[in-house]
Amino acid sequence: MPTKLLTIRKIEAAAPREQGYWLRDGGGLFLYVTPRGTRSWRYRYRIGQVAGVYAIGHYPEITLPAARKAREQAKALVRQGIHPLVDKQAKLAAQLERNQHTLATLAQAWLRSNTGWSDYYRRQVTRYLERDALPSLGRLPITLIQASHLRPIILEVAERGAPCGAILLRQSLSQLFAYAALQGLTDHNPAALLKGMVKRPSVRHNPPLGWSDIAGFIHAVGLWPGKPATKIALQLLALTFVRTAELRRARWTDIDLKNATWSIPAANMKMRRPHLVPLSRQVVALLRALREHTGSSQYLFPSRSNPDAPIGPNTLNNVITALGYAGRFSAHGFRSTATTLLGLLGYPQARVDLQLAHARNDSSRAPYDHTKYVSSRRIIMQDWADILDDFIGGKSLAQVTRRFGPLSPRREKLLKVVEKED
Repeated sequence: MPTKLLTIRKIEAAAPREQGYWLRDGGGLFLYVTPRGTRSWRYRYRIGQVAGVYAIGHYPEITLPAARKAREQAKALVRQGIHPLVDKQAKLAAQLERNQHTLATLAQAWLRSNTGWSDYYRRQVTRYLERDALPSLGRLPITLIQASHLRPIILEVAERGAPCGAILLRQSLSQLFAYAALQGLTDHNPAALLKGMVKRPSVRHNPPLGWSDIAGFIHAVGLWPGKPATKIALQLLALTFVRTAELRRARWTDIDLKNATWSIPAANMKMRRPHLVPLSRQVVALLRALREHTGSSQYLFPSRSNPDAPIGPNTLNNVITALGYAGRFSAHGFRSTATTLLGLLGYPQARVDLQLAHARNDSSRAPYDHTKYVSSRRIIMQDWADILDDFIGGKSLAQVTRRFGPLSPRREKLLKVVEKED
């Protein structure tokens, strides 16, 4: 245990002399006083035959207790054969390197690493980062960012009426910090600490169209004085019951009119796996008509302001609102309409679910085959198009049931195909 010879009084009384001199504290710790009166702490040590002096810092910035603590830390390094100055320089170099990894530079690298994202999701994540997080935090080293930095930014997004956007921003930041940790650049994730800070609003699902409302809706679409392509989009949603995003992002290269199939790439699907949509005669006819309007674009439904991008996520719902169905129906509701009516008519649920591309509820790890049961699914899709035509033509549910129900000749045809597939 070193003998503590120095006191605050002795240090304060140490006046400058013509030559610099040392005041010993014990355990290798000294206070060096220069001719100008500057006082600095030094730790003298030896590793093997090599003597060294480690500069701890100036007094009074480094107090006597702090200097003694630094001495003990340096002595621990010496016992391991490590020169304190070398250790200090290595830590400084590591800190300087970490300082180069700012939130902005890591965000760019993280975004580039996520190659499986859809274009829409990438734009959404990038927009929130660039608009809300990077302007104030982009230049900060990621190791210095704390939850207290992120909290007001995320809350500001929520308070401007975008709680889902705030949740997306927090999730994106959390994934960004996790990415940085995998690169060995940080050991903390402040965004993860803020999980649950913003509550997701409850989702209000609009009900499906009743069978008696289908004809009125389709007639209203036909009378709407808008772009022919937009009218066709709504009809295709009704006939294919795909998700709105899957239709918006559809490209002409995904469509095979000769074989009446639409191959949706995994990047466009909610579950990130490819999907196949057999096309009914009615859908093929609509697509041929649509090609006259948008065939020169890569997208079936290009944006009016940017032909190289698809229509926006609200375009079709805005039309439905204009038709007077706000709060009663939405573009996504066509899926519920198909599920309800096909279930009512007794169609095989497994085939319908597969065509809807619903997530599997079992724990099977078998590979997903998007072409599975395609023959029976093709029959179901053609039946569905004909069912809609019957309702639009004024047929009743009883009449449709007689033609497409469990005891109908058309169902007998479907069940024979199902039996072969099973």
